[in-house]
Amino acid sequence: LDGTNDAIADWRTNTNMMLTLSLILLINNSSTTRALSSHRSCFVSRVSSPPQNRALSSVSLSLLGDLGRRSTTNNLHRTFLSSDSNEEQKPRLTNIGKTEMAKILAEVENGTGDENYVVIDVRGADEIMMGTGLMSSDVNILPLPEITNMDAFNMGEETFEAQFNFPKPNAEDTVVFTCKAGPRSQQAAQLAAMSGYKTIIVYEGGADDWFGGELFYT
Repeated sequence: LDGTNDAIADWRTNTNMMLTLSLILLINNSSTTRALSSHRSCFVSRVSSPPQNRALSSVSLSLLGDLGRRSTTNNLHRTFLSSDSNEEQKPRLTNIGKTEMAKILAEVENGTGDENYVVIDVRGADEIMMGTGLMSSDVNILPLPEITNMDAFNMGEETFEAQFNFPKPNAEDTVVFTCKAGPRSQQAAQLAAMSGYKTIIVYEGGADDWFGGELFYT
């Protein structure tokens, strides 16, 4: 009887040990499965996302690239159209010497020639009167500071004539500028061009060239 009891006790012990081991294995397997499942899920998510993102990024970049190219093309197209359409409207500036100036003054004095010239001396009135005088009685006085400070070329016709004592040049007139030696005439020409005048002439030598400046400005 004692032997039987001992055998039963051993069997129960072994059985309990086997059950305990089975439970441990079962728990470990379950944990491992869950861990692997979770890891696999994360891994799949991480691996599968970039191709989709890259695909979307590729499409987005492609679309943006197309839009950028179209925008650039359109801008260039508009620029060239603008340049072509305004080519004939750009101001034309001509620099001349004494011989050409003499011809212009002769046409103005005699009322000959096809061009309607308006000759303007942009020196100061005192500078002109105390120095060389005017090249011709048909030359008008409009000092450069008054052109700048009073925005002379954008005045109304009546205001301009009342202020400067000669009719305001029309947009179709050929405006001829002279000064002492050229620089002020160039500035006046730029202001005239900005105000819409299209045909502008600058006498580069000015009064120094016309009268022989050493005699009057020593």
